[in-house]
Amino acid sequence: MLKNHTSEHFPFLGISDSHSLGDFRCRTTFYTALTRLLMVDLGEDEDEFENFMLPLTVSFETVLQIFNNNFKQEDVKRMLIGLARDLRGIAFALNTKTSYTMLFDWMYPTYLPILQRAIEQWYGEPACTTPILKLMAELMQNRSQRLNFDVSSPNGILLFREASKMICTYGNQILSLGSLSKDQIYPMKLKGISICYSALKSALCGNYVSFGVFKLYGDNHFDNVLQAFVKMLLSVSHSDLLQYRKLSQSYYPLLECLTQDHMSFITNLEPPVLLYVLTSISEGLTTLDTVVSSSCCTSLDCVVTYLFKHIAKEGKKPLRCRETTQAGQRLLHFMQQNPDVLQQMMSVLMNTIVFEDCRNQWSVSRPLLGLILLHEKHFSELRAGLISSQPLPKQEVLAQCFRNLMEGVEQSLSVKNRDRFTQNLSVFRRDVAEALRSDGSAESCSLDMMS
Repeated sequence: MLKNHTSEHFPFLGISDSHSLGDFRCRTTFYTALTRLLMVDLGEDEDEFENFMLPLTVSFETVLQIFNNNFKQEDVKRMLIGLARDLRGIAFALNTKTSYTMLFDWMYPTYLPILQRAIEQWYGEPACTTPILKLMAELMQNRSQRLNFDVSSPNGILLFREASKMICTYGNQILSLGSLSKDQIYPMKLKGISICYSALKSALCGNYVSFGVFKLYGDNHFDNVLQAFVKMLLSVSHSDLLQYRKLSQSYYPLLECLTQDHMSFITNLEPPVLLYVLTSISEGLTTLDTVVSSSCCTSLDCVVTYLFKHIAKEGKKPLRCRETTQAGQRLLHFMQQNPDVLQQMMSVLMNTIVFEDCRNQWSVSRPLLGLILLHEKHFSELRAGLISSQPLPKQEVLAQCFRNLMEGVEQSLSVKNRDRFTQNLSVFRRDVAEALRSDGSAESCSLDMMS
C-alpha cells in the first residue's frame, strides 16, 4: 500500500469529473493514515520517504511541465487541489523533526512555487485556494517541536518567506474582488483570510523564526506579511469578525501574539487602524466565546502594560531607550486623543465582573488592574455610580467591597501586585454578588455602567 497509492489502485485519488471536488476531502484523511503507517519504520531512511512520495512527485512534475508551457486546463487545477489535500494529510502525520525535514526538502524549492502560482491564477476560486492555504497553515504548525531545525539550517526562515509570499499574494488578490454579497463573503473571502491568519499566528508563536533578522538584513518579507494582515483586516467589518467563529478564533489569537511580541508594530499603526484594532478588542471582550474573550483580555493587558511602563519611565530617558520611548509616546498620544477607548473597556470588564457569569475571571483581572491604575478618575466614577444606584442600606456594604478590592494593591504591574489584585477581585465579585442578590436593580445598574 505504501508503494502503490495511485489512482490505479485507489480510484478516489484520480481527477475524473465523476468525483466532485468535495469528495477530495477524504484524500487528506487517507494520506494521514497512510503516513502514520510509513512512520512506524521510517526512522531516518530518506530513500524510503522518496519512494513513498514518488506518485506525488510524478503528479507535481506533470503540473510543472504544463505550467512551464503556459497551458491551462481544468485537469491541472483538479490535480493541484488533490495534491494540496494529499500533502496536508502527510504533513499532519509528520510529527518529528527528521520526518518533517524530509517533507520540506522534498517540497522546497521545487514544488512550493507551483502552489504559489496556483494562488495567483485561481485566487477567486475557493475550491482551489482553500486546500492550498490550509496546506500552508499546516506546514507552519510547530507541532511536537518538529520545526525546531538545527542551528545551521535556514529552513525556518525559508518556510516563513514562502508563507509570507503566499499570504501577501492571496491578500492582495482577494481584495481586488470588490464588494461581495452576504452569502458570498465568507466562502469567497473571509474563509481564506481566517486561514491566512491561522498560518501567520502559527509562525509568530512557533519559536522557529528569529524575526529580528529580517530588518537586520533588509529582508521585507516580515513587514510585507504584516501589511497584508492590516489590509485584509480593514476589509472586514467588526460585526463579521465576531459573527464568523472561524474568523474570530484565528484573528484574536493572532492579535494576541502581535501584542505580546510585536508591540512596535502595533504602536506604528496609523491612528484609524489602531482605533479599529482596539475597537475589535473592546467588542470581543463581551463575546460568549471564552477563547476570543481571553485573547482580547491578553491583548488588552499587553497594550495597557506597555503604556503603563512608558508613563513610568517618562522621567528616565537614556539614549539606548530612545526608540522605545518614541514608540510609547505615539501610543500615549493616541490614547490622550481617544481617552474613551480604554475607559469603555474598563466599564465592560467591570460590568462582566459584577453582573455577568464571568468564566475567565483570571484573564479579566490582568488588564483590569492596569486600566484602573491608568484611569483612576474613571474608576472612581464607576464606583460612585454603582454605589449610588443601590438603596442606602447597601451603599456602605458596596463601598467597603471597593475598598477591599484595592487593599494592599500598589501602583505597579509587578507579578506579585497583579496576583494580589486577582485574589482581591475574586473576593470582591463574591461579596458584591451577595450584596446585590436580594435587590432587583442589578440589571439597570449594569446598563448604567455600560453607558
